[in-house]
Amino acid sequence: MFKRLFVLAAVAAAIAPAHALTAGDIAIIGRINNGSPDSFAVVALTNIAAGEVIYFTDNGWTGTGFRGASATDGDGNENLTKWTVAAPVAAGTVVLSTAASFKTSGAIAGTTSGSYASLALSQSGDQIYAFQGSANNPLFNTAVQTHLYLLDDSNGFEAASSSATGGVPTGLTFGSTAVTLNFSSGGGIRVKSSVLAGPAMDKTQWLSTFAIASNWEAGTPLPTASISVVPEPESYALLLAGLAGLAFVARRRA
Repeated sequence: MFKRLFVLAAVAAAIAPAHALTAGDIAIIGRINNGSPDSFAVVALTNIAAGEVIYFTDNGWTGTGFRGASATDGDGNENLTKWTVAAPVAAGTVVLSTAASFKTSGAIAGTTSGSYASLALSQSGDQIYAFQGSANNPLFNTAVQTHLYLLDDSNGFEAASSSATGGVPTGLTFGSTAVTLNFSSGGGIRVKSSVLAGPAMDKTQWLSTFAIASNWEAGTPLPTASISVVPEPESYALLLAGLAGLAFVARRRA
């Protein structure tokens, strides 16, 4: 019986459609703003398929778009980094922006100026936005952007009017997928290792945990150890429904 269920689960995984990322599928759990280059840590809160492309920027959100982005300027007033997922990433895996899979040089397609670069985070407070979007001028093409996560260390959100300010894009939720902290000083900040090593939680629980300021601390290095992520309840229900369907088909064919 267990062997049959295992086979059915494998079949279900094989025929499942590619995962489309949504808000909170990743979180930013640390940053260094006085590095060479500046860097940050990303944790996957769901399984991420190879080939997914995620963009990160420190350009603030004005309320309608990223500050400085235009039809010709691909990096806006600040910077844009591109992460192309080279191999499947399991939920709980932590990836640093210094990894080879992060593009920090070269022209941005669909623009006449601006290039990919490591984020240059202000020591007086800044934001890191994670989103998916168009392959051509992704920072400017707001109509096809899916916002995934926002970390702010300036102690508040506001419409971007400078390199240190930024608001919350549509699709993100304050206190969950949009987190603000009061750590506007030079150096590194990170989620405490004792928190990351805690009991397994689902995506929603981890997002709530990362939004609590007391779960963060000043310091380096950035986190690298995996955390334990369990599927959310609805994921269990979908899996069971899929297995039940496959079992029914198997019985009909027997």
